[in-house]
Amino acid sequence: MAIDALEDIVRSAVRGYPVGPKSGNQLHRHLHDSIVAASLDPDFQDSRGFLRPGEAVWRDKHSGRVVETAGRRRIDLVVRDGGRVIALIEVESDLNDLRESGVSNRSGHCDVYSIARNADGVWFDSYQSLERMGAAAFHAAGGTRDALERLSSNDPAAHNPAGLGLFVVTGFSRSRDRRILAPRLAALGARLISVVDRP
Repeated sequence: MAIDALEDIVRSAVRGYPVGPKSGNQLHRHLHDSIVAASLDPDFQDSRGFLRPGEAVWRDKHSGRVVETAGRRRIDLVVRDGGRVIALIEVESDLNDLRESGVSNRSGHCDVYSIARNADGVWFDSYQSLERMGAAAFHAAGGTRDALERLSSNDPAAHNPAGLGLFVVTGFSRSRDRRILAPRLAALGARLISVVDRP
């Protein structure tokens, strides 16, 4: 299935979905069931280990250091068509940890830097869920951690060499969320789908 066709399925599934302050889990399951109904195989919480154990996937925003992974990071939905991985989907209730400058002070905050850099050599402002998918897509195409740390580009062909569909689906997003994530989304060829777009 083409990624655009999968995007249509995702958008149709979430259109008008009743979201509340913390409805990510319900939205996650609803999206899973909708993709199953489209005769695709959405692996719930990456039970088959597409993102390998021990893979580092983001940088801490306070220190700028790569955060080591003791166990395994789990992608919400790894979508397969005929056994082939075609897309990765992460589901969020909101993107409220994003800041135009600085870092969220919430315990367990989700705003991070990317391991890779943009064409100017600067880390992307990002979100944990988006970086899980970005790192998984890079490693699945044979990329190593060293190569990811050396990568400096705005080209999706460099960051997402296999051209996997990457989707962040969120109950709510604010205009500033969309603005902050736009460079990283573009570099990955990823798509942000909000049930509700807030100003």
